[in-house]
Amino acid sequence: MSDANYGSFSIDELIKQFERSCLMQYETDITGDIDIFNHEYQTLVDITNELQVRGPLARRELVRLLSDANNQVRLQAAKFVYPVARPEATNCLQDLAGEPFSDPQVFDARMTLRRLEEVPDCLDH
Repeated sequence: MSDANYGSFSIDELIKQFERSCLMQYETDITGDIDIFNHEYQTLVDITNELQVRGPLARRELVRLLSDANNQVRLQAAKFVYPVARPEATNCLQDLAGEPFSDPQVFDARMTLRRLEEVPDCLDH
Protein backbone atom coordinates (compact mmCIF):
# COMPACT_ATOMS: atom_id res chain seq x y z
CA MET A 1 0.00 0.00 0.00
CA SER A 2 1.10 3.52 -0.67
CA ASP A 3 1.49 6.08 2.08
CA ALA A 4 -1.35 8.39 1.04
CA ASN A 5 -4.90 8.37 2.35
CA TYR A 6 -6.70 8.68 -0.97
CA GLY A 7 -10.14 8.84 0.65
CA SER A 8 -9.62 12.55 1.28
CA PHE A 9 -8.57 13.30 -2.33
CA SER A 10 -10.94 14.78 -4.89
CA ILE A 11 -11.37 12.87 -8.14
CA ASP A 12 -9.27 15.49 -9.93
CA GLU A 13 -6.49 15.03 -7.36
CA LEU A 14 -6.65 11.26 -7.78
CA ILE A 15 -6.37 11.55 -11.55
CA LYS A 16 -3.44 13.95 -11.23
CA GLN A 17 -1.67 11.62 -8.79
CA PHE A 18 -2.31 8.67 -11.14
CA GLU A 19 -0.67 10.64 -13.93
CA ARG A 20 2.30 11.59 -11.71
CA SER A 21 2.83 7.95 -10.71
CA CYS A 22 2.80 6.88 -14.36
CA LEU A 23 5.39 9.54 -15.16
CA MET A 24 7.56 8.27 -12.30
CA GLN A 25 7.27 4.79 -13.80
CA TYR A 26 8.26 6.19 -17.17
CA GLU A 27 11.43 7.61 -15.65
CA THR A 28 12.39 4.09 -14.55
CA ASP A 29 12.81 3.21 -18.25
CA ILE A 30 15.95 5.34 -18.00
CA THR A 31 17.05 4.64 -14.43
CA GLY A 32 16.08 0.97 -14.28
CA ASP A 33 14.90 1.40 -10.67
CA ILE A 34 12.41 -1.45 -10.29
CA ASP A 35 11.64 -0.47 -6.67
CA ILE A 36 10.31 2.90 -7.79
CA PHE A 37 8.37 1.26 -10.63
CA ASN A 38 6.76 -1.21 -8.21
CA HIS A 39 5.99 1.47 -5.61
CA GLU A 40 4.29 3.61 -8.24
CA TYR A 41 2.39 0.59 -9.55
CA GLN A 42 1.01 0.04 -6.06
CA THR A 43 0.01 3.70 -6.00
CA LEU A 44 -1.91 3.15 -9.26
CA VAL A 45 -3.68 0.15 -7.72
CA ASP A 46 -4.54 2.13 -4.58
CA ILE A 47 -5.89 5.07 -6.58
CA THR A 48 -7.92 2.77 -8.80
CA ASN A 49 -9.32 1.02 -5.74
CA GLU A 50 -10.36 4.39 -4.31
CA LEU A 51 -12.02 5.35 -7.59
CA GLN A 52 -13.76 1.97 -7.69
CA VAL A 53 -15.16 2.54 -4.18
CA ARG A 54 -16.65 5.78 -5.48
CA GLY A 55 -18.39 3.97 -8.34
CA PRO A 56 -17.95 3.24 -12.03
CA LEU A 57 -18.37 6.87 -13.06
CA ALA A 58 -15.48 7.89 -10.81
CA ARG A 59 -13.27 5.18 -12.26
CA ARG A 60 -14.25 6.26 -15.78
CA GLU A 61 -12.54 9.58 -15.06
CA LEU A 62 -9.29 7.80 -15.98
CA VAL A 63 -10.53 8.01 -19.60
CA ARG A 64 -9.24 11.58 -19.74
CA LEU A 65 -5.69 10.20 -19.48
CA LEU A 66 -6.10 8.07 -22.61
CA SER A 67 -5.09 11.07 -24.71
CA ASP A 68 -2.09 12.05 -22.60
CA ALA A 69 1.13 12.83 -24.46
CA ASN A 70 3.09 10.23 -22.47
CA ASN A 71 2.78 6.60 -23.57
CA GLN A 72 3.18 5.23 -20.03
CA VAL A 73 0.28 7.37 -18.81
CA ARG A 74 -1.88 6.23 -21.73
CA LEU A 75 -0.94 2.57 -21.29
CA GLN A 76 -1.63 2.43 -17.57
CA ALA A 77 -4.84 4.45 -17.87
CA ALA A 78 -6.07 2.05 -20.56
CA LYS A 79 -5.31 -0.98 -18.42
CA PHE A 80 -6.89 0.41 -15.26
CA VAL A 81 -9.99 1.92 -16.90
CA TYR A 82 -10.65 -1.12 -19.10
CA PRO A 83 -13.32 -2.72 -16.86
CA VAL A 84 -15.54 0.38 -17.08
CA ALA A 85 -14.58 1.77 -20.49
CA ARG A 86 -13.66 -1.15 -22.75
CA PRO A 87 -14.09 0.53 -26.14
CA GLU A 88 -12.05 3.59 -25.19
CA ALA A 89 -9.33 1.54 -23.49
CA THR A 90 -9.13 -0.89 -26.41
CA ASN A 91 -8.82 1.98 -28.89
CA CYS A 92 -6.02 3.49 -26.83
CA LEU A 93 -4.17 0.16 -26.67
CA GLN A 94 -4.60 -0.28 -30.42
CA ASP A 95 -3.26 3.22 -31.07
CA LEU A 96 -0.24 2.54 -28.88
CA ALA A 97 0.33 -0.87 -30.46
CA GLY A 98 0.25 0.71 -33.92
CA GLU A 99 3.09 3.11 -33.18
CA PRO A 100 6.57 2.37 -34.45
CA PHE A 101 8.34 0.05 -32.04
CA SER A 102 10.16 2.74 -30.12
CA ASP A 103 9.53 2.13 -26.44
CA PRO A 104 8.44 -0.54 -23.96
CA GLN A 105 4.88 0.81 -23.84
CA VAL A 106 4.32 -0.07 -27.50
CA PHE A 107 5.45 -3.63 -26.85
CA ASP A 108 3.32 -3.79 -23.68
CA ALA A 109 0.24 -2.56 -25.56
CA ARG A 110 0.77 -5.22 -28.22
CA MET A 111 1.14 -7.95 -25.61
CA THR A 112 -1.90 -6.69 -23.70
CA LEU A 113 -4.06 -6.82 -26.83
CA ARG A 114 -2.80 -10.34 -27.55
CA ARG A 115 -3.64 -11.39 -24.00
CA LEU A 116 -7.13 -9.86 -24.30
CA GLU A 117 -7.70 -12.04 -27.36
CA GLU A 118 -6.79 -15.12 -25.33
CA VAL A 119 -8.45 -14.10 -22.04
CA PRO A 120 -11.00 -11.33 -22.66
CA ASP A 121 -11.48 -10.61 -18.94
CA CYS A 122 -7.79 -10.50 -18.00
CA LEU A 123 -8.01 -6.77 -17.18
CA ASP A 124 -11.24 -7.04 -15.21
CA HIS A 125 -9.85 -6.05 -11.84
